[in-house]
Amino acid sequence: MLLKILRFLFGYIRMEVYGFAPERLINLLIENQIVIWDVVTTEQGYEFYTGRKNLLRMKPYLQKTNMKIKILHRYGVPFLVKRYRKRVMFFAGFTLFLVILYTLSLFVWEVNVTGEDKLVADSIHKRIEEQYIPLGTLKSKIDCAKLEQILRKDFDEISWISCELKGTGLTVYLEEGMKPKQEDKESPGDMVATQDATITKMITRQGTPVAKVKDQVKKGDILISGTVYIYDDNNEVMETNYIRADGDVYGTVHYVYEDYVDMQYYAKKYTSKGKKYITFYLLDYSFTPYISKKNTENMDTYTQIHKARILQDFYLPFGYKVIKQTPYALEAKTRSEQEAKQILKARFQEKIKTFHEKKVEIIENNVTIEKKDGKMIATGELILNESVAGWKESSGDHPVPSSEE
Repeated sequence: MLLKILRFLFGYIRMEVYGFAPERLINLLIENQIVIWDVVTTEQGYEFYTGRKNLLRMKPYLQKTNMKIKILHRYGVPFLVKRYRKRVMFFAGFTLFLVILYTLSLFVWEVNVTGEDKLVADSIHKRIEEQYIPLGTLKSKIDCAKLEQILRKDFDEISWISCELKGTGLTVYLEEGMKPKQEDKESPGDMVATQDATITKMITRQGTPVAKVKDQVKKGDILISGTVYIYDDNNEVMETNYIRADGDVYGTVHYVYEDYVDMQYYAKKYTSKGKKYITFYLLDYSFTPYISKKNTENMDTYTQIHKARILQDFYLPFGYKVIKQTPYALEAKTRSEQEAKQILKARFQEKIKTFHEKKVEIIENNVTIEKKDGKMIATGELILNESVAGWKESSGDHPVPSSEE
């Protein structure tokens, strides 16, 4: 195999010799160590292969034996170079292109994040490119398992995540959903008030009740203590146990609601269909052949990015952008009172809907709408009945109550 490669690199030919004494010529070539191989007899003489440089060495022996030669075929790099010498720059450019392509394949040039919530996906995409894996990072430096751990820690919205490195692209697959907080079910703690409220219902499953129905509590007050005291016959504390308090506590909460709508506002009035132009980019550099003159300062700009890629997942760090600019003028308009009230009512209904989704009971609704200082304003108070208890790790410094309490 090595011999074949060397012959191809240095070049060789297939030739035919014919004339007066072909056998004598073959003997002279062998005697003078001129290498020939695959010798075949013909009607006029012999055919065989020999090295390119052996042609000059054969010349004296051809004249001595009165033999003639016919070159049947030429093989190897020297003949290819000679044949395509006018296309050397083409082959050099093609080779350079392959080298550049291989070098670019070692880096990440595209990050894709898939998710149901586009805002969450966009936020994660931005964080990845800015802090963890900027475009142009070597693929060998990327640890997908470590990236998954970091994103799970940074984003509570992620319930499942998987990263895949394919071609020159990194794809992050995720599903949104609040992760359950990892709490030690055996650790002692208290149920405390999460906000100021008046208690309306209280169910203690474990622990010592500290507050009771109709009590007014402040945020942070202990509602159910995780400290349990055992008394002896003399009403003295004989033993203290620390457990995890558990229960449901509901209370009335006063929620202040405020919203407004301006009666005077500005609406966009588009003055033309807009114009498009193309920008070419390479990494952070861009080039725009032509930009039309702006007739107005107010414009809506829409950019569509076309990234160069080979096949499905081999992205490249260059491409072009199609930018469309649509000019508009701001037109002053006035809302009617009915219009403004409808907007405020729709927003208020969305707020009520969120309370219902959280299973919060609305006891009283005192929100009113009135016009004031060029605005339609919705203000008032909602009285809600909702869960007001949250778990907190016990500090262990509760005062010891008497058994009479």
